[in-house]
Amino acid sequence: MIESISIIGITERMGPLGLHMYAASFLEAAASLPPPQVPFDPVRPYLTCHSIELSLRAFISIGGPTMLALSDGGHRLSSLLDKALAESLAAMVSLTPAQRQAIHLADEYYSGKVFEYPAVGEAMLGYSKMPPMDALLEAAQALVDGLRIPCREAR
Repeated sequence: MIESISIIGITERMGPLGLHMYAASFLEAAASLPPPQVPFDPVRPYLTCHSIELSLRAFISIGGPTMLALSDGGHRLSSLLDKALAESLAAMVSLTPAQRQAIHLADEYYSGKVFEYPAVGEAMLGYSKMPPMDALLEAAQALVDGLRIPCREAR
């Protein structure tokens, strides 16, 4: 993985900035989708959760971990959120209790790849553990907005 880029003698770390750019792009794609016409459509929550994962990794990378180190530990949104909060995420991004709860609820489906592959058991239960999509989108937007400047300024 590329850790930094140099152009005309200026070297920048790619971790925080690159991850944030990807997070914003996934969020933009999620927000641009029309409302689903079926009870469960996995695309919007997947894109939103991926944006959240990338934003949380962007924040954590500000503290110095390499891109390779950030890739360890799987895709657990709850673990990433807890780590980011322990590293003072709240000083940059104010997530409401409902937004934090939505992230924790989404973790099971996101890390379990329910948004990526059919899950017959969950379908039969009507995706009863699905987080409120509005709160999830709001959380992703708060992370992207709140981390824009810190990720750009990270060295």
